[in-house]
Amino acid sequence: MRLRPLFAVLAAGALLTAVAACDPSAPVISQPPPSPTVLSPVPSVAPSSPSPSVSAGTAAPQPAKTFTDKPPQAQYREFAANCTETHRAGDDPIVFPGLPGAAHDHTFVGNPATTATSTPESLLKGSTSCQDKLDASSYWFPTLSQNGTVVQPQMVTVYYKSGVKDYRTVQPFPAGFRLVVGDVKTASAEQFTGTWSCTGYLGKDIPPSCPAGSSLIVRMQAPSCWDGVHLDSPDHKSHMAWPVGGVCPKDHPVPLPMFELKVPYKLPGGNTGGLRYSSGAAHSFHYDFMNGWDAPRQAQLVAHCVNGGRQCNGLGVDQHKP
Repeated sequence: MRLRPLFAVLAAGALLTAVAACDPSAPVISQPPPSPTVLSPVPSVAPSSPSPSVSAGTAAPQPAKTFTDKPPQAQYREFAANCTETHRAGDDPIVFPGLPGAAHDHTFVGNPATTATSTPESLLKGSTSCQDKLDASSYWFPTLSQNGTVVQPQMVTVYYKSGVKDYRTVQPFPAGFRLVVGDVKTASAEQFTGTWSCTGYLGKDIPPSCPAGSSLIVRMQAPSCWDGVHLDSPDHKSHMAWPVGGVCPKDHPVPLPMFELKVPYKLPGGNTGGLRYSSGAAHSFHYDFMNGWDAPRQAQLVAHCVNGGRQCNGLGVDQHKP
């Protein structure tokens, strides 16, 4: 039969393999390798660079602007966002995103549509309680009460300033930017990074009283040097750093506007007794920012007011330096 020669060959091959396995010195007869399959060449495609993703919390690296000369002397380098309260809620779309009521009560100014599910994208082109109607950003801070009754703030001002010596290098906040300023866990008034004031008083804690008719004001500045990449960070702070000697450090090289939040409260007769924040004592004060600016408008204000060495009001106008 024709199958016998094939069986004989297979049997011989098996025998030789077995011998080789038992005796390393035995010659090994190998089968010729199969002919390789030839594939048609595929044109190589260069990998595309990933687009900056706001939802991923990063942006394209931003180079810092530099100048070889010294900036002209300028007393002011700022513009103001003047905003009124819109609502109060136990929401915090930065610290507790998507969790309504998970936070202590906050007072919101700016974008009235801010909820626990808000994002920078959802704020864009929304309405606002700020003077500049192209600022749909949201700003919020703990709610102040006096003996259990909520104290509504007066006009809240968010100053956008230069925190570095060369104010010409300051850049606008990038789209998607978020930030928490201050620390709810501040242990004492001595460690508080803000200030309290009223007529005749400036200190780290709420004074025993204020003159009748005087507003009690809390102020707090923010670090202004960005790492140039991250729009947020796990603690909502580490993507920013303080300038050192008026210059941004190498690991946070991009100067952004320095916030200074000013919150005034009008108290009956200047009485400061029984005041307490929803977050705790006065030194637990802090605030959050979620960028909802119209990008061209913010860039215009930074260029004209901050880079231009002006003191602009809530509409971006410096009456003394047009």
